[in-house]
Amino acid sequence: MLQNIRNNIQGTAAKVIIAIIIVPFALFGIDSLFNSSAPPPAAVVNGEKISEAELQQAISLQKRRLLNMMGDQIDPAMLDDATLRKPALNTLIKQQLLLQAANDENIDISDAQLNSAIVAMPQFQEDGRFSQERYQQVLRLQGYSSSFFKQLLKSDLTIQQLSVAVAGSSFISDAELSRSIGLLHESRDFHYIDVPLEAYSANVSVSDEEVKAFYEANQNYFLSDEKVRFSYIELTEQQFYKPVAEDQVQAEYQRLIDTSNAQIEREAAHILIEINADHSREEAIAALEEIRANIDAGASFGDQAEKFSDDAGSASSDGLLGFSSGDSFPPEFEEALASLKEGEVSPIVETEAGLHIIKLVSVRRPDVPSIDEARLEITEQLRELDARPRLVGAVDMLKDLVFNAENLTMPAKEMDLTVQQGDWLSKESDEGLFAYPLLKQAAFNEELRSQGLNSDVIELSSDHYVVIHVEEYKAPEPKPLESVRNEIASLLSDEKAEAAADATASEIKTSLLAGERAEDVAGAKGLEWNAIIDGKRSSINVDPSLRGEVFAMQRPTDQTSVSTVRKDNGDRVVVQLLDVRYGDASSLESNVVVDTQKNALRTKSSQEFSAYFNGLWKSAEIQIN
Repeated sequence: MLQNIRNNIQGTAAKVIIAIIIVPFALFGIDSLFNSSAPPPAAVVNGEKISEAELQQAISLQKRRLLNMMGDQIDPAMLDDATLRKPALNTLIKQQLLLQAANDENIDISDAQLNSAIVAMPQFQEDGRFSQERYQQVLRLQGYSSSFFKQLLKSDLTIQQLSVAVAGSSFISDAELSRSIGLLHESRDFHYIDVPLEAYSANVSVSDEEVKAFYEANQNYFLSDEKVRFSYIELTEQQFYKPVAEDQVQAEYQRLIDTSNAQIEREAAHILIEINADHSREEAIAALEEIRANIDAGASFGDQAEKFSDDAGSASSDGLLGFSSGDSFPPEFEEALASLKEGEVSPIVETEAGLHIIKLVSVRRPDVPSIDEARLEITEQLRELDARPRLVGAVDMLKDLVFNAENLTMPAKEMDLTVQQGDWLSKESDEGLFAYPLLKQAAFNEELRSQGLNSDVIELSSDHYVVIHVEEYKAPEPKPLESVRNEIASLLSDEKAEAAADATASEIKTSLLAGERAEDVAGAKGLEWNAIIDGKRSSINVDPSLRGEVFAMQRPTDQTSVSTVRKDNGDRVVVQLLDVRYGDASSLESNVVVDTQKNALRTKSSQEFSAYFNGLWKSAEIQIN
């Protein structure tokens, strides 16, 4: 179908079709094709809208997180909007439900609490102190603006407070504590017999006839990799680099100086007196005036902060709040800070947090390199800026040319580019251009190959584009028997050893269920047996897979409790459970009982919050568009 479109969209007919399309666009605009009403919200939660823009922003953030985690190795399908839409929308709906519940409970986060939380975050600190530069750097790496990050953090802190409020109502009864202690500190007695796989691997043999029979019955499991060889055209930014004039370098250097001058950071310290039940506004003013007088008389600002400031987070650090470039603190605070000289203390400033006096501790100005030091970097930047639009134009032109071309020869000639030839590559290859999943996907696209089409122009990076044309293809075919003989022999040998180990384990289990002693059964098989008395869930001297099985087995009653476990290394273990004793608080140290109670309370709090949220979800009116 695509080839037919390509073949028939040329000449006079094509021009007529294009004219028919263009006329209504010219007269009425593209909007005339669509309904002009505002787009519907992505969802409505109890009357509160979640806009499509909010959802797209959440999807974009999720893409950034995935790319940061996996880089170039990510499967492109994981970044598909359709794949990410549902989980991103569910997250927004859950967040909206919890924020609505918090609002109903009058839970709110003040600007002072928000700023204190940011200042205390270790990822924004250097040498134990908040760094405005590091704050901005981390946000840039995550793709956040300062205002958007604060909005997200405020939502998270609000939901966290709601969670704490709900969890704080949980309690553990004596019966629940007794049950938790009984299970967590339970002990079990058991015997077990090891059936090592290695003992059977050494005694099995595989004949040539068995190998041949398996090969003939399973040839589809021993296919060669499909391979492809393609030609390609590359477009890179470097292809469009031109010399940079000295006057351009000088002008850019001056712009760098101007920008640096606008990036001054100020280190602030403050003394805060809150207006509350203990301090009226007048009392807070009087207290700060007295503190200011002490400082003017020679008292240390840091000492006064430690004695009198209501900001516990900064009082013990001489009132220091870190550096700000003008947007870390409330506007009134920033305005007062910007008006100070280094070492100067402000008059009283009022914000939502209370009343402050502010000290400008230091001023940090960006280091500006000399013109000679910056010349190479500036030159490269100007080359890139100049080359980028030409690269984009060339990419658009290449897209148009390859769409109608039978191969890459004509597009390369029209754009004075070179068609390069690739080597044979398999789907398992990850070298060269096959390091890019999108290109590999195009190279093995059956429609492109069968119809002899060029691929789309593929963006490998923002400065690297490639279009390919498949020249030859080799389908998978059965590998020769000799090349897979050892692989098959090893597989059959493992299967026989596994079957022999299973048979022995089954015989042992039958004997133990019949009432025979583990010691006698093991001795008759030439195997070792072991006894564990008073084994705990936390015992490290027992294989984890065996321990997990033992504590999952039913308590023995009239019938012996026996089970078989396959260890990670292939060994079988037949285990016989003898006795179960539940934990008793009277036999435990008091601190162990306290820890168990705390753990049980945490578990119950989590369960109750989940139940609380499920109640919100069930009772909510949620419309998803």
